[in-house]
Amino acid sequence: MVDYLRTALHSFVNNYQAVMWRLRECSLNDEQLGMAVGLSGNAIRNRRSKPDLWKLSDVERLATYFALPVTACVQLNQVLTELPTSLKNLPPDERRRIERKLLFKIAQLESYNQSDWPIRYLLRMHQSLVRN
Repeated sequence: MVDYLRTALHSFVNNYQAVMWRLRECSLNDEQLGMAVGLSGNAIRNRRSKPDLWKLSDVERLATYFALPVTACVQLNQVLTELPTSLKNLPPDERRRIERKLLFKIAQLESYNQSDWPIRYLLRMHQSLVRN
């Protein structure tokens, strides 16, 4: 489970970096890009200046717009959705060990699955798994 998450996160981070590169090269202004991907111009402007504000669904929409693969976003979303249930089925000591490794508890995973994952937390989880 953790290895699958690590692989999905690694693929997603590579995809995210490609999307951010294309975003820097994009000739559209914030309003035009916002209309193209379904966000407000202000949201685009804020997220360009603070990349940590991007969400998983935003990256997927940008990847679609830039004609980049969205497979990594979809797979990561699927793994994250299944993760809380998988963790609940583990013995408590194993579950706590994995929660510490991921830097998230089950309740937080469920909450972000419902609301959309901020990129900063996905990057933090990725770094934690790479180190361990």
